[in-house]
Amino acid sequence: MTKIIYAIQAVLAVMFALWTYDRYTKRWPATLGDDVVTGSVVDVGYVQSEGGGYVIISYGYSVSGMRYFGSFNRGLPAWTLGSEFEDKMRKEYPKGYKVTVFYYRESPAEHWLHKPPPTWVIFWKAFWLPALLLVLTYIPLMFINLLISLRAG
Repeated sequence: MTKIIYAIQAVLAVMFALWTYDRYTKRWPATLGDDVVTGSVVDVGYVQSEGGGYVIISYGYSVSGMRYFGSFNRGLPAWTLGSEFEDKMRKEYPKGYKVTVFYYRESPAEHWLHKPPPTWVIFWKAFWLPALLLVLTYIPLMFINLLISLRAG
């Protein structure tokens, strides 16, 4: 019976490896920077938090007639008032300020600012979900294998 479990684990490992490879190869062209649009800053706002606060810069961009939004933040420097830093960021990123957005063709909501993503980011996006599911399917199989071994012993 344990040979069957080992065979199931091997088949699952191959399936998840192929799934990871498929996800990786589909996202790979994003690193080349072929899919790029120009977006613009929509708003700049200060958010107060326990650690001092930060300024959020939100922007929007369009791909094939669909509008997408994203944001990035800048932490509040030490000894700076939130309102002063917000004013500084509003001057640095006024409404309509142009940003370069690189996106993943299959899902334009997946995007990166100013430069294409590095290959490790693409690998991680392709790897994390299949790896998580592989672990979650292996745990019950290992437990069943343990129960069989304890019963036989």
